[in-house]
Amino acid sequence: MSKKLIAVAAAAALALTGLVGTTSASALTVVTTASAGSNLLVDGITKTGSGTNALPYLVAVPEAGTVAAGSLMKFTVSSDVKSRAISVTATSGIKLLDAPGDATNKYTAASGAASWSSTTDAAGAAVFYAFPTTTTKGLVTVTLDGDITQVYVTGVAGAAYDITSVTLPSLEAEGTDVIIATVTDAFGNAVTAGSLTVARVGTGTSSGATYVTYSTTTKRWEGSITAGTSAGSLAVGLTIAGLTATADQKAAFGDPANTSFGVIAVSAKGDIKTVKAELAIVKAAVATLTADYNALANKYNKLVKKSKRVALK
Repeated sequence: MSKKLIAVAAAAALALTGLVGTTSASALTVVTTASAGSNLLVDGITKTGSGTNALPYLVAVPEAGTVAAGSLMKFTVSSDVKSRAISVTATSGIKLLDAPGDATNKYTAASGAASWSSTTDAAGAAVFYAFPTTTTKGLVTVTLDGDITQVYVTGVAGAAYDITSVTLPSLEAEGTDVIIATVTDAFGNAVTAGSLTVARVGTGTSSGATYVTYSTTTKRWEGSITAGTSAGSLAVGLTIAGLTATADQKAAFGDPANTSFGVIAVSAKGDIKTVKAELAIVKAAVATLTADYNALANKYNKLVKKSKRVALK
């Protein structure tokens, strides 16, 4: 190749490099206070953390049911890429909005989507909003002109809103055992704070209340219950203490499942102990029979073809 052609090729390569450099954006620096330059400003609702994988932003879920500006994370893009497409995706139940909720758009905590797209304005800016709905760490990914900026977010559960399950124990007269419950916030996240009021009526006991609370030892909601002096039916009612759902919460989440009712058939004193003892005997007998069967089966299997062997119990 002649020196002239080499010079032309080199000039073309430099021109192409300059063109690419002027049209490609840099990944945005994530900041929490306004600053000059290309960045992604994350402000709005109170949060902790740094938005990284190791230290995600911890943000309260909008348990009030509304998504006013004070309940949302605000993401403000500032870039040198003007009037260009921008896309955002979110994982783990993080919802994206183009604006806070108001009387016009009527957004609630049930609104939002996992993706959002727009175009930066003539100054290279764009704004969107986000809120978490789960306590699983999620990721907000902003793609602008081929460059990617990522922010990690973890939701903080709200207050108890639903009693999703209750397991009542078997009791004999004057016997004591444990009620076990599962409690969640309005989004279905496990809750570890608060209490359930327990009302008891029947079998000689008073209607006095006790409580079911979260145990840090057993990692579950539980509370002790004692039957009265006689056999019969013991009615048990559970209610989330202090919960009065607002109109906004009902609009976003529906009515709370904040009560549960069940009946324990209380047996005569000593009956359960007898049944448990008899059950232990039966289990021991079954274990012996199983061992005997397996011993015979092993002997049989050694004497026959593989296709005729029997399975062990």
